Amino acid sequence: MNAFVFDGIAKNNIKQPLVSVVIVAYNGLKLTRECLYSVTQQTYENLELIFVDNGAEESLGIMVTKEFPQIKMLSLKNNIGFAGGHNKGILASTGKYVAIINNDAVAAPDWIEMMVKAAEADDHSGSVASMILDGQNPHLLDSFGVGVAFDGMSRQVNHLQPPPDIKKPQEILLASGCACMFRMSALRETGLFDEAFFAYCEDTDLGLRLRWAGYKCIIVPEAKVLHHYSMTTGKFSIKKIFWVERNHYWVVFKNFPTLLLLLLPVFTCWRFILQAVILFKGTSGLIEFVENTTPTKLIGVIIKANIAALCGIPAMFKARYRYPRCVSQIEMIKILMRNRLSIYSVLTGTD
Repeated sequence: MNAFVFDGIAKNNIKQPLVSVVIVAYNGLKLTRECLYSVTQQTYENLELIFVDNGAEESLGIMVTKEFPQIKMLSLKNNIGFAGGHNKGILASTGKYVAIINNDAVAAPDWIEMMVKAAEADDHSGSVASMILDGQNPHLLDSFGVGVAFDGMSRQVNHLQPPPDIKKPQEILLASGCACMFRMSALRETGLFDEAFFAYCEDTDLGLRLRWAGYKCIIVPEAKVLHHYSMTTGKFSIKKIFWVERNHYWVVFKNFPTLLLLLLPVFTCWRFILQAVILFKGTSGLIEFVENTTPTKLIGVIIKANIAALCGIPAMFKARYRYPRCVSQIEMIKILMRNRLSIYSVLTGTD
């Protein structure tokens, strides 16, 4: 059941900029239905709703056509990943802003309204993050934005912590791709999601490109979303391990200032040491990955991901200078320093 109430919503009749909302789904019929219902019940009226059937295994397209005829549907033959699916939806969008939300998330009725209000008040905001609550325990956070460690690993900030007591939007490092909004003019400058990533870390990559272009990311405490974490790919799937391990290196090669890039071998060695210690101690967080596979498979997929990351370095270096950089390297180091996560916290899921 949704924790948000949708009955008796008063619509806002003030002239509003068009917002395109893109929802991409590969599976999860029940969760997708709840997500779509939440976006059709927004207090914000000037919406363009786009659903991308990302080569779905289930009859998602039939459900959308029958139950949500107001939603424009794009059907893809194959699953082209989080990045590719969302890019298809964004390219079909015509709004001043484009919002994305996972199909395993449910938006509060004023989700769009609160994000637009904040974005319109700050022209320097390229992305707007949501207050994402845990679907199993709405009194705790799933995400208060995304933080990055110096080895390139990223994760949700304040995961499973009580929401901070803030009353107005504030600047953070990056927005989670689970539920956020982008200024379309900013995306035209920086490009869309990198489809080479397929899934995971692509929101970190895009978020850092926006920061390099001089845009801020702000989080809006009133823009709330419930997220049933990793219900589509699984919390500890072997595919997820591969994508995260490979893609976090690509984030560094594409986006980190030169000094931090040169220090990557040091931070990577430190991460491997910490991983070994954590696995030996059985610390929660990383240990769940081992419990859902065998050590041999885990080592194999990590080796495979590292090889794939190395093979992708030339393309990532080429992309490194493809987009505008309006922020100095020193300032970018300062931004990352202010918002950095420790490698230990990323591995264990603790703050």
